[in-house]
Amino acid sequence: MDYACSLQCAWFALHLVGLSLAILVRAMHRRRGEDIVQAAFLATLSVMALGTLAGRHFCWPLWGLSAGTLAVMIVAAVVDPGPGAEEFN
Repeated sequence: MDYACSLQCAWFALHLVGLSLAILVRAMHRRRGEDIVQAAFLATLSVMALGTLAGRHFCWPLWGLSAGTLAVMIVAAVVDPGPGAEEFN
């Protein structure tokens, strides 16, 4: 495997890890291990943001995919799809 292919595989894996952690942040709410998942999510979020900025700066053709993944990660972490009535009681 050459250098470019391994870099692309790592880039793709980072997107999968980021999206998986975005889902896990919601699933681990108020459970054991929540702090570890949140720390990993925030680390991946910052790496994804830096990757998006680097892709935009160096004119990589798929930098928009990184930006889209970053947006999905942020929305998945912020939006609560469940019923909100239990928080206001």
